[in-house]
Amino acid sequence: MTSPDERSFWERHEIKFYQYGHVYALIYGQVIIDYIPQRALKRGIKVLLILWGHLFSLLLIVVLPGYFCYHFRTLTDTLDRRLQLLFYVSFANTAIKYATVIVTYVANTVHFVAINQRCTLQRMHLEREFQNAPREPKKPFEFFMYFKFCLINLMMMIQVCGIFAQYGEGEKGSVSQVRVHFAIYAFVLWNYTENMADYCYWINASVLKYYRQFNLQLAALREEMDRLRPGGMLLHRCCELSDRLEELRRRCREIHELQKDSFRMHQFQLIGLMLSTLINNLTNFYTLFHMLAKQSLEEVSYPVIVGSVYATGFYIDTYIVALINEHIKLELEGVALTMRGFAEPPAHDERLTREIEHLSLELLNYQPPMLCGLLHLDRRLVYLIAVTAFSYFITLVQFDLYLRKKS
Repeated sequence: MTSPDERSFWERHEIKFYQYGHVYALIYGQVIIDYIPQRALKRGIKVLLILWGHLFSLLLIVVLPGYFCYHFRTLTDTLDRRLQLLFYVSFANTAIKYATVIVTYVANTVHFVAINQRCTLQRMHLEREFQNAPREPKKPFEFFMYFKFCLINLMMMIQVCGIFAQYGEGEKGSVSQVRVHFAIYAFVLWNYTENMADYCYWINASVLKYYRQFNLQLAALREEMDRLRPGGMLLHRCCELSDRLEELRRRCREIHELQKDSFRMHQFQLIGLMLSTLINNLTNFYTLFHMLAKQSLEEVSYPVIVGSVYATGFYIDTYIVALINEHIKLELEGVALTMRGFAEPPAHDERLTREIEHLSLELLNYQPPMLCGLLHLDRRLVYLIAVTAFSYFITLVQFDLYLRKKS
């Protein structure tokens, strides 16, 4: 056990970070997101929170879209056809977020019990299992958590600043009001989907930490096995190593199951996140082009600058989600290399040899989960999204130049 003086800042305040995330999720009606449940909610309070979640979700999915569809012409009405094209792109961006909210709501409702039992509680179980494991993998995990926490809060502040800037610079009348309302609606949609995306990121970052701790424990066991020498205690030592190897195999299977269950329950939300990143990149490229096409930088509006900075942060957010899965894939390759270092036991112990073979087969047969059975969530997918967005951006520029010649 780690003494209180040796604990890191994250370990001392971990519960507070998770409580903040839980309250943040409750505001948007996602009572299911509870990172480390401390105590069971009273039945009456839980029913009220679930009811609030359904009402809030239906408000976002049914009521408000009708309002904005009714005012669609108001949202996109402008004499500048090039600016109107930008409005259409932003509207498509919000439509992707809207579709992701629908998928998130359905997934949360269908997997309400499974997310708690197969993800949250399973993660807590593995945390206890690796409590006395090597501490080195905890530092990268804490860094990823700090980075994600700061990035999300920074993106929230950027969006709030963009809404205030749009409100301050907007023209008088119903046009300005509807566009400000639409910006607030897009902000709420982003927060709704980001709650589940953060939860999925947290689960995958935990999986990476457990794989690294598992690999270190496996390497330590291999070194002990290499030091085995013939003697009176050899069979006893082989029996102990077999027990430990069996325990590690069980933990490995539990990590596999946690990763698979998390992907299975969040795969459609992650697909929505990828599509939303594609449209955000497209919006980012085009808003930068729209900004640079101005004759003077003094004419550039603050909402355009803020939107560009936000889209950049959104791309970084998606990139680190993919980066976590990339590191998981690399760590599994490292575990496979560690397993190759296991030599034949000196005493040709049958049980120890069998445990080595079983763990090797477990790792050999494991296939990393795919999004909807189509895509691997790794850095290549993020690069592909950026290239695709740039290709669509070229098409938008052609439309922009055509409208410029026409006007």
